[in-house]
Amino acid sequence: MKGVILNYRMGRHHIYPNQVIVKFENINDKYEASKYIGKHVIWVSPGKKIFIGKVVDTHGNKGNLRVRFNKGIPGQALGDIVLLIDNINKVKEIKEKIRNAKDINQIRSILINA
Repeated sequence: MKGVILNYRMGRHHIYPNQVIVKFENINDKYEASKYIGKHVIWVSPGKKIFIGKVVDTHGNKGNLRVRFNKGIPGQALGDIVLLIDNINKVKEIKEKIRNAKDINQIRSILINA
């Protein structure tokens, strides 16, 4: 399932660069979004670096999800496509496909079609 990174998780005085708010397609309320807590998310940078995060909570009432990455993701990720993965075995399979891709357009097509 595809999603878009909306923004970092922010407080009044602090920005959390390792946590982002993601809007996935076909998720429109908090109840539907709560089913995806614990799933994994993949974002690939233009330099083919793979960032894997985990859905930790919902955000708001419109179906947005809060995703925590191990390392902070760069600002160029905002507005970019992420992929929701059900099991960790599929993550390994997608990593191999991304490593074999030649350019960023092939990587994006892998993420969209996965």
